[in-house]
Formats: sequence, C-alpha cells, structure tokens
Amino acid sequence: MDLSCLPIHTEVLLLDNNNLTTLKNATFQNLTSLKRLSLSGSNIRYIETDTFLGLSQLEILSLDSNQLSSDTTTFNPLIFKYFHNLKELYIANNEGISLKLNNYFPNLQNLSTLSMDGSTNLSIESNFSLLTHLANLTILCTNVTQVSNTSFQGLWNSSLKVLRLINFERLDIDPDSFDFNSTSSSSLQFDDEAFRNLNMIEVLEISNCKIGNINIVRIFQHFINSSLHTVILDTTHFTWHFNTPDSTFKDGVLEKSSLMYLSEINLTQLSWVKSNIFAIAPGIMSSPHWRHSMNKLDLSRNNFGILGWREPLLEISRLEKLEEVILSSSYVSDTDIYPTLKYMNVKDTSEIPLSNKSDIYFANHSKILSPSNNLKFNTTLLNGKKEIKNYPHNMYKTSLLNTYLMNQKIITSEPSHYADHGHLSFKVSPPFPTNSGTWTVRMPLALRILRVINLMQGETNFGNQSVKFIQTRDEAANLTHFYYIGNDILRGTGHVRGLTSLQLFDLSQNTLYTEDHFFDHLPNLRYLILKSIKNEDFFQQHSLKRLVQNLPELRYLDVTDNNLNFLPPNLFARNPRISHLILSKNRFFSIPITMSQVPNLRFLDLCGNSLIYLDNKEMSSVSQHRDGVPDFHLALAENSLTCVCSKIKFLFWLNNSDFLDNRGNYSCTSENGELLSTDVLLRDLLGFYRKCNGYNFFLISLVLLTVMMLIFLVAFLVHRFRTALEAYLIRIFIKAFRPMKSSDYETHVFIGYADDDVGFVKDVLLRS
Repeated sequence: MDLSCLPIHTEVLLLDNNNLTTLKNATFQNLTSLKRLSLSGSNIRYIETDTFLGLSQLEILSLDSNQLSSDTTTFNPLIFKYFHNLKELYIANNEGISLKLNNYFPNLQNLSTLSMDGSTNLSIESNFSLLTHLANLTILCTNVTQVSNTSFQGLWNSSLKVLRLINFERLDIDPDSFDFNSTSSSSLQFDDEAFRNLNMIEVLEISNCKIGNINIVRIFQHFINSSLHTVILDTTHFTWHFNTPDSTFKDGVLEKSSLMYLSEINLTQLSWVKSNIFAIAPGIMSSPHWRHSMNKLDLSRNNFGILGWREPLLEISRLEKLEEVILSSSYVSDTDIYPTLKYMNVKDTSEIPLSNKSDIYFANHSKILSPSNNLKFNTTLLNGKKEIKNYPHNMYKTSLLNTYLMNQKIITSEPSHYADHGHLSFKVSPPFPTNSGTWTVRMPLALRILRVINLMQGETNFGNQSVKFIQTRDEAANLTHFYYIGNDILRGTGHVRGLTSLQLFDLSQNTLYTEDHFFDHLPNLRYLILKSIKNEDFFQQHSLKRLVQNLPELRYLDVTDNNLNFLPPNLFARNPRISHLILSKNRFFSIPITMSQVPNLRFLDLCGNSLIYLDNKEMSSVSQHRDGVPDFHLALAENSLTCVCSKIKFLFWLNNSDFLDNRGNYSCTSENGELLSTDVLLRDLLGFYRKCNGYNFFLISLVLLTVMMLIFLVAFLVHRFRTALEAYLIRIFIKAFRPMKSSDYETHVFIGYADDDVGFVKDVLLRS
C-alpha cells in the first residue's frame, strides 16, 4: 500500500473496509502529523513490527473487525512502541487477539479508551493496572460463557469510569432452571458478585445479555452508594420459548422486590430497552433516589400496557429533574423513535432552546456514536466497500457513554387518561370524557420533550373537552417538542392550551377527529408534522390553510403520505417564515404552490408524487426563486417523470439546475415505454437532442438542398441566356423599343467568307 501521495500534514486517515491483508514496515512513516488512523474491517492478518514507525502523534487507532490473532509472529507487542500519545485503541472483533492483550500494555500507558474481545471465561487480569489512565472500556462478549465474581479483578483499583459489555451471544440461561423467588443467583453464568469493588464506575452498559430481567438487576447490589449514575440495559430478557411461558411472563413484570437494588441508586440516566417488560409496579418510578436525580429515562421498545398496570408510568411526573423520557411499544423502529427533519441541519435546529447544546434531536443517531464527530482534523478518505464482519466496527467507539444517553430522544405516555391519580389535577375532573370542561395535565418542570409513540391503542376520546398542559402556574413553559405518533384515534373538539413554548408538534400516523382551531394556541410552533394521517378525509374536512393560519412562526410543514392533490391558494399568507415544505408521497401532478408567495422557502419536497414534468412557467418560477434563495433545494425523486422528445426542454432544465436532489438523476419513461435514467440521457444530452430532432432536421436539410439546387440552376440559365432575357425584358417594359427590320436600313451589307459567295452576289443580289 503506497501512501506517498498523501499530504504529510494529514491528520485523519480512514482505510476502513478494504482488503489490506498485510501492513508492511514504515507504511505510514511520512504521515508524522497523523492523529487518527482507522483500519477497521480491512481483513488484516499480519502487521509487521515497524508498520507504525513515525506515528508518535497518533491518538486514535482502530483495528477492530479484522483477522488478527494473538500469535506474536503476526501481531507483535512491539508494534505499539511508537505510540507515545495513543489515547484510544479499538481492537475488538478479531481472532482472539485480546487473550494476550496484556502483553501490549507497557507501551500503552496513556490509553484512556479501549475496546477488546472477551475470553470464554471473562477475565480482566491484574495487568490492567498498567493502564493508569483507562477511563472507558468496551468488551465484546460474543465468546463469553461465564462471568464470575473475579472476572473484573484487574479493575478493582483502576480509575475506570465507563464499562460496556456488548453482545453476550453464548450466554443463554434456561428460565426454568432457577427459582424466581430466590434472592441469589450465584450459581448462574453471570455471578451476582461480578461487579463488586467497582464503586468508581459511573456508566455501565450491558447489551444482549439474555439472562433475564430479574437476574440482571441483582448485579447492582454493589453499586448502592457508589459513583454509578448512568445505566444502559439492552435486551436482557429471557429468550422467548413456547415451553417457558410462565417464566417469560414473570421476567417481564418488575416489582419492588425485583428492583430493590436498582431503585436505591441515585441514577441520573437509565435506559432499559428491548427487554420484553410488560409492567412496572406502583412506587418504583417515583423512588426517592430517582425523584431528585433522574433526568433521562428510556424504557422504549418494551410491551407496556399489554397487561394493564400502565398507570405507574405516570409517576414520571414526580421526577423533579426529568428532562427526557422514552416509552414506546416493542415494535417501534429506530426510525420512528429518532425521526429526522429533511434538510434540517445543526444550524437550523440550534435555534430551538435545548438543555444541552449536544442534543441535536434530528441528527442521525449512529453519527453521534462516532468519535470522529469530536475531532476537527483534515480527513483523507480511502474507504473500501467490502464488509468483512457482521458487527459494525463503530459499535465499540464512544467517548463517554453519558454522551450516548444525552442524545437519546424522549417519549412519555399521555397522562390525561388517569383522572383518579393524585398527582394530576383537574378543574373539571370527571374520570371519563364529557361534553365540556378542561383537563389539566401537570408535567415535570424540567421536561423538554414529550413523546408518545405507538403506546396508546384504541380510541382516545376527549369529547368537547379542552386539555391544558402546565409546568408552571399557567402553562407548560419548558416543553418544546411534543410527539404523538401512531396512537390510533385521537378524538376531540376542544382546545389544547398551555404549550406556549412548543416548537415541534408531530401528530403522524394517527386518526384525527379535531376542529380547525386545534393548533390556534401554539404561538411559537415552528415544526408541524402531519404524516400519514389515517383518516383520508381529514384534509378534505379541514382546510390546511385554516389549520396553520395562527402559526406565525411556522417554518417546517410535513404532510407526507396523505393522498393530497392540491393545496389551498395563498396557503402561507400568514406564515411568512415557512422555509421547509414536505409534500412527498402524495398525488400532486404539478407544483401546488406559487413560489413568489413563499420568499423564504429553502426546501420543497415533491418526492413520490404524480409529476410527469414541469412546464415552462413552473421551471421559470423555481429558477427565479433559486436566484433569490441561494440555498434552495427541490426534491423530485420517485416521480413518474417522462423523458420524451416533446419535453426535452425539461430535461435540459434538469441538467442545468444545481439545486435538485440526486443531482438531477431520476427514473423516467421514454416514448416507447422503456424505463430510463435521466443521468444516462444527460451524459449525452446532445445525442438525445439529435435523436429527438433528427427527422425534422433531415427534412429541413432536404428542403434547403432543393432550394440551393434551384438557385444554382436559375443562376446558370440567367447567365446562359442573359442577352435574350435582357431583350425580352426590354420589350416588356419599354414600349417604344422594337426589333429593327430590313426596311429600316438604307444600306445593306453582305460579307462573304468563301469563293462560292461571289456567285450569290452576282446572280442574286445584283439582279434583285
């Protein structure tokens, strides 16, 4: 591999997913400024001893997901001797290299972040004490079958802050092999005493460890009165077997006795997801230890509400410092929980006041996990395409894990169904909807984001009542984001009040029966999302113009997938700040708005509609709008565009416009019904132009040739008979002119040119 072409000041080099096999000595010796080197998933089997010569400034090295083994002839400990400043090493998902990783520690004393593979009997040996700066340890546990009470002995006296145990594929427990009522499970494969003497741990993550929810919480007994403040549990339930329904059911019901250790820890962040939890007993969520400390709670992708006992979830309103909470059903996808706003970047969302500037709620979650987002280096990308392993290499790469939770999104259940709970107050408080009144819903004062996703099944009927959300005396002044997605029927004709600071409102995938004034009391709303409304007549019964007319701050409107084929004229007459309009997956056959009426529009999404082409007026108006808004973008993908000769001007416009999605490359239908790509046509646009106009040009050429031949023929005849023509014209136009007769001449002359002519003169002329 020759890297001599790279600038010597390169600071980041990414060579992921290539087929490098062997790294030779001095491969990187000229890149002395390199600070990050990533070789993940590149099928590396052999690294020579002096491969990393010259990389004394390197801070991050990624060697995960390769074919490296613990054989010192192929992976010698001396390869790390040049790393005087190495802080992060990712070496997990290799062929047993971590079994002898402690031999490499003498050269890695500045290491702060490490990812590695776990052995069959997980063991962190005393050699880890050499890593005096180690703060973040991730262990890939795909080979682990036993975690004992001495597995982490090498960390007992360390300064470790973050511990992640990922993917226990081989750790599987038969739920019928033990007693649920027992207070000890030391005989199991994951010992209750495994985390003893780890009081310095602040963040703990355990992922895909299916030993049962009841068992997993027992390991927290040694964290009471410790530094632990963040816990992430992912997929910890028993594997569902038809022969163990009773055990599976018990494992999904969390009672006070089950969580007696976890609920006594002063947690600030708790994430327990995809663990088949059915219900939580009353009193747990409002634990005194959580009430004054918990600010982020994620219980998404579980099965709350299936068995009842949904009411205890409302205890989250008692958590005084709660900022974010996630509750959703088990079948909710990551896309549903972490939706993105199209063409909304960090600059756009930075205007929304969030509790922490790192909380970019519309960023791709996987990008948040990458350490590269925290680096500001010049980057050289030489990434390949081939996947080497099944595990994404960035699964081991985080800075502090609390950054992970800080970027999680918020969901909470709508509490207004439970009028009989003391922590909810009602001005008119019947337990069921009536024809009038106001339901007052009190939320945690610190709550910023409220999400209800696929949690409320069945009809939610508020009748003619109004709902008022409060955090302070009069309003929910801190709530900025409200997601109510996929919750079947929302029926109510009253008003929603109190959300005076709300900036994002998402009502997608619901059946809505509301009045036109539903959004009238949201003066600061900027983002309104009404995707895939289930009752197709909603926009027939309600004018979209009326729905948004009292939203002066509206910037982003999404009405994707609603079978719309027209929009009201002057739709945004009272929304001058509208900048993003998402109209994808509808039935528009032309641009449904007048571009001159939306002077601040920066993104118009018409993907997946019924557009065939844009006419001259539309093309002109869009181009003129782009001249006034330089960062304007138009999305036209997934339309049934036509690429026929009669619309070639439209194809030229696609080719010349630099503000289209997919760089103007779309599928289109030719005149003979063939599906083509506009990119293929635009590569030889002149050829397509000739093909379209060739016959016409041929006819024109024939006509011109005929005319030219006639001109040449006429010119020749004029030249040949010029005298006769002149005489003819003179006779026509000059009446006094006539040819001379013999009688007009007094003297006649005969000129002879031969001897025989003498006889003609004597015999004829003289005699006559």
